[in-house]
Amino acid sequence: MKLSYYLFKKDVEDFDEIILKNKVNSDNNYQELLVITTDLDFDAKVYMQTNKSKAPKWLKFLEKDVDIRDKEEVRNTVNSFIILIKIIKDEKKYFFGITAGFGFIGINKEKLENDFGLKVTLNSISPYELKALDVRNIDLKTKQKRVHINKGSELGEFELDLHQDILNLVSGKCEDTEVGTNIRGTTSLNLNSKVKFKELGAKCRQLIELYLSDKYKANFDFIDNMKVVKNKELSEELNKLLWNHIQENKQEKISLTYPDMIEYDKCARYKIVYSYNKFVETDEIDITDLYRLMAEQKIDTIEKFKKICVIGLDDSDSPKTSKAPIKEFIVFEVSKETKTYIFTMNNWYVIDTNYYEKVKTKLEYIEEVEIEELTTIKKGETEGQYNERQDKKHFIYLDKKNFQIPNSRSKVEICDLLSKHLQFICIKRETASATLSHLFSQGSVSMDLLKNESTYRERVIQYLEEQYGKIEFNKDSFPYNEVKVVYAITSNKKGSLKDIIPFFSKVNLLQHIKRINELGMQVQLCKIRIEE
Repeated sequence: MKLSYYLFKKDVEDFDEIILKNKVNSDNNYQELLVITTDLDFDAKVYMQTNKSKAPKWLKFLEKDVDIRDKEEVRNTVNSFIILIKIIKDEKKYFFGITAGFGFIGINKEKLENDFGLKVTLNSISPYELKALDVRNIDLKTKQKRVHINKGSELGEFELDLHQDILNLVSGKCEDTEVGTNIRGTTSLNLNSKVKFKELGAKCRQLIELYLSDKYKANFDFIDNMKVVKNKELSEELNKLLWNHIQENKQEKISLTYPDMIEYDKCARYKIVYSYNKFVETDEIDITDLYRLMAEQKIDTIEKFKKICVIGLDDSDSPKTSKAPIKEFIVFEVSKETKTYIFTMNNWYVIDTNYYEKVKTKLEYIEEVEIEELTTIKKGETEGQYNERQDKKHFIYLDKKNFQIPNSRSKVEICDLLSKHLQFICIKRETASATLSHLFSQGSVSMDLLKNESTYRERVIQYLEEQYGKIEFNKDSFPYNEVKVVYAITSNKKGSLKDIIPFFSKVNLLQHIKRINELGMQVQLCKIRIEE
């Protein structure tokens, strides 16, 4: 039997806290069923939804132009159930939700242990029988991907970046058939196993043991680079910092991204909704859309903010997704005392101290330079204006002079400024993580083309000779060991750029440095002062 299991948080005391009564009611064809078996080792409530019908979305497309007889009979029908269970294990109580069909819509997701399904799966799965992984990188400019292999495989075959990717979903085969056969875990646990209703208590106790186990460390220890914050008081303090950040309409270290890459990828546009007729519509969700809604509707308390949700729409403006709280979309980084915390996937994570120190240590080896010929940037000056007024004796202005990649529609920018000393200077204002991600990518993509595309080298040599005259090397004898990518970032903050840029960006930077170094080239950092 394939079932979806959910574990609720420790502070839950009653079944009423974990069911959404506005969803699970007679209006939605739900009825509570009487449990007739008397010798159960768990408490339970069971709800069943029968013959919930709705007109298919494609009907609107046809009905104005096609004669559809008995249109009222053209309906999609849904049957679902929800089982709520309370068990006692080691003198502690645990609440579970078990669903089939669309039953998951009726449970209170605000009360879920968000790492339950993932942890149980990692502690149950055979490391040689992985089938699919969902990952999200640690960055405000979030990239999500699902990697699926048609045959059970080891972790290495998925080619993950274990220093930068957060594991969000894992599926594969169970190592122990007593647990089940096929397993898939994220917040929920989807498990195929031989289980009867009266055995659900024992099954939930088995799942609790797996959830609390540290067996995963043997093959998946990298997930501890970021650990879920479970201290309630600390989470509340961090939530206040997040709310203050949002109230001040700050755009640094915060962004919105999609919690489910597959579900939301199917949407044509989105509504960020406060109430029935109070919303903003957008093609791509962005933090500025949220701030616009809050300003228009005067959302100035946390209670009002919690009412905001997101709905994905299809081309006909019909809902493609269920309503999801806005917090499920937020990515935010904040430092508190000596630690760095990240809010993502509706969870607070603390960066593991050892991992943080490793990142910091690796960055210490990156040279930070002052380039005397680069001027300060004027307040309000754009990057393009700044680049264009640099001294042509020292720099070749290449901003927006894109290179057309052969046999491709893609164009890339070689760099913003190129010096005669083969410094490929890429410039960005301030230290917003989303823009820094683009900056770092610009450098590594350019160096990859320099090493592997002869026409790219020819173009670079052409620019150098036009500005400085004949040079000593050609496209076949390019001195890669002399090439330096300079990431030049504007800032008036005190200290090194290595300390100023967000943790998201530090991890991202290290990955691009690694790629550039593997190509035989070097990376430098340079801070450009802003004129007051």
